[in-house]
Amino acid sequence: MNLMKYSTKITLYNSYFDFNDRLSAKSILTIFQDVASIHAEEIGVGYMDMYNKNFYWVLSRIKFDILKMPKINQTVIVETWPHPKGRVDFDRDMRILSEDGQVLIIATSKWCVIDTANRRLQRADNINYVGDVYPEILYNEFFGKISVQSQDLQSKFKYVVMFSDLDHNKHMNNTNYANLVLSVVENKFATHFEINFINECLLNDEIKIKHTKIDDGEYVVGEINSSHAFVAYLK
Repeated sequence: MNLMKYSTKITLYNSYFDFNDRLSAKSILTIFQDVASIHAEEIGVGYMDMYNKNFYWVLSRIKFDILKMPKINQTVIVETWPHPKGRVDFDRDMRILSEDGQVLIIATSKWCVIDTANRRLQRADNINYVGDVYPEILYNEFFGKISVQSQDLQSKFKYVVMFSDLDHNKHMNNTNYANLVLSVVENKFATHFEINFINECLLNDEIKIKHTKIDDGEYVVGEINSSHAFVAYLK
């Protein structure tokens, strides 16, 4: 049986960490994005495979939990695997482990496929993997949308999307949103981070960043022309 699971070792260099020597949210998202991309190539749904069919992947939601903070220059194992396909969504789990097998960070993500011609969602039946589904699921609870009331939000700052924010889909890469979120909550140490990507942010878009704190959690929202571009929650 050819199970669809990818595993690799990486070293967490100093540049992956913030000024408090904590692995940054952007670094975690970048690591998971990279291993997901590599594994997608292996199972026949990588960037060029999709591009040749006029499709591309879009990340719609991701969340992670830090169980134990890795250390600078630590070598870790990164694993990822997809779940069984949904109707129009594709869930994928990821985790970071120490070399002796201790789980340090777990994550799950939800992806969809867009047609490049009409920008419409594609049914999962149109996307075929090479391999058998790895059965493990890291989160048992339903991975729903983040909900926050607009009247609770306070304006914090504005950010204009720059050329350096863009990826090869020509919109702001998902990893760059993490810096916007952490710029609002500043020195808060969050063991749980999740973000919903609602509308893509394009070059020169002005994003209005808003924030509220409810109980032990914090919400950060980015708006473009009064519509939500993203909603993040951390605690």
